[in-house]
Amino acid sequence: MDYKKELSKYVETEKQKTFFEENEWDFLKRGDKYEAWDEIDFTKEATTDISFEVKLEDVKNYAKGALDDNPMFLDEDYANKSAYGEIIAHPMISTAIEFWCLRKGMGDWIRTPGSRNPGMRWEFYEPIKVGDIIRLRTKPYDRWIKRNKYYLTYQMDFIDQNEVVKMTHWVTLILPKTRADLTRFMKGEHALEA
Repeated sequence: MDYKKELSKYVETEKQKTFFEENEWDFLKRGDKYEAWDEIDFTKEATTDISFEVKLEDVKNYAKGALDDNPMFLDEDYANKSAYGEIIAHPMISTAIEFWCLRKGMGDWIRTPGSRNPGMRWEFYEPIKVGDIIRLRTKPYDRWIKRNKYYLTYQMDFIDQNEVVKMTHWVTLILPKTRADLTRFMKGEHALEA
């Protein structure tokens, strides 16, 4: 199957086109360069160099993809009369923002091939709105082993152009333990422990 051709049917926004043209959807592309579970430095914190400028097309496209027809995400006339006075983004647009901003650098392990998602936690403080320019402040939060699986949690603060924290996301994944395990997985070998 030609995955790129199949995926191209869903590419609509400018960010999606950029992501698609740069093969950012292919997490194997730089998989061996992502942070590994056993290499995480808990003394570091970073803010992403890449920001996500929220456009109306991003907000509407995310709501469409999430099959959420809430008029706060789609209908400008309705949203303008609301308490917010404008369209707001679906709260889970945070996932798209993370993958956009974390293409490289600290926190890029969320793209690790073979990772599994055991759960997430969010705290929402203010809605994300059209015109916001969001960066992520990332820092390691916790790491543990349970039933021979390697868990890692990062705290990601979504910060707007005014330094307001819009939301915090604690993202947890089960990862290969070492870079060698990750490389084996990318070659098609079973590298995650049972």
